[in-house]
Amino acid sequence: MDAIIIEGLKVDTVVGCFNWERQIIQPLMLDLTIHTSLQQAAESDELVDTLNYAEICEISAHVIQEAAPKLIEHAAKLVLNALFTTFSAIESIIIVVRKPAIIPQANSVGIRLERHRNDFRPSTRQ
Repeated sequence: MDAIIIEGLKVDTVVGCFNWERQIIQPLMLDLTIHTSLQQAAESDELVDTLNYAEICEISAHVIQEAAPKLIEHAAKLVLNALFTTFSAIESIIIVVRKPAIIPQANSVGIRLERHRNDFRPSTRQ
């Protein structure tokens, strides 16, 4: 299956459950594997025939920064919802969200979600 891969997208945002975390900006690191057909773009060599990587990154950062989520699980869900809504050609997405240097003994902590288009149910609550 074809995929667009974005690794290490840094999103600076308010994130966390504790009062002190709600007062500061922290980095999140996102990795996205977006399954979509790349056949037409491979043939045509035209941007219009693929998903725009810059737009994917912009949307992903924007929804997280706007929501200032408590949990990285929720941050991931927001990105999934936004990308499935914006790009009908996406078949599935694997998203990894890491919060670096928050636990002294670990380089980062994180989560991984995988969703397919048929799992996606637009909701009014984000």
